[in-house]
Amino acid sequence: RISATDWLEESLPDEPSWTPQDTVQLAGLLADHGVDLLDVSSGGAHPAQKIHGGPAYQAPFAELVKKAHGDRLLVSTVGLITDGRTAQGVLDKGMADVVFIGRHFQKNPGTVWQFAEELGVDVTVAHQIEWGFLGRGNVARKRRDHTAKM
Repeated sequence: RISATDWLEESLPDEPSWTPQDTVQLAGLLADHGVDLLDVSSGGAHPAQKIHGGPAYQAPFAELVKKAHGDRLLVSTVGLITDGRTAQGVLDKGMADVVFIGRHFQKNPGTVWQFAEELGVDVTVAHQIEWGFLGRGNVARKRRDHTAKM
């Protein structure tokens, strides 16, 4: 994981801080040294930060790295990705290869199921876990329907 920016360019313009351009340069060096996945996040440790947040607000930083080095390493992103459509949109636009979900899992431990429902995707897990989400009878019916399609 790398912090793509300190978000201090606005609030402390005369102070040195880490920038997206620094991140792109470091990502190339990391790829040269065998790093195969880089999670591009951003700061959150300085009280003077001016973070411009919104859904997938850190994806543009990942996109910069992906455009520069995406043929040499996989790039992931995070940042207020709280629904399946947003996550899929980041991937479809080529902004990142992988989407990580962080704090949203703390708020909603069923995030994987939420995203799957939003995207119309089946999730396969151990039967005992699936029963809690679908009920025992629905799991068996789902398996029969899936087998019939094959």
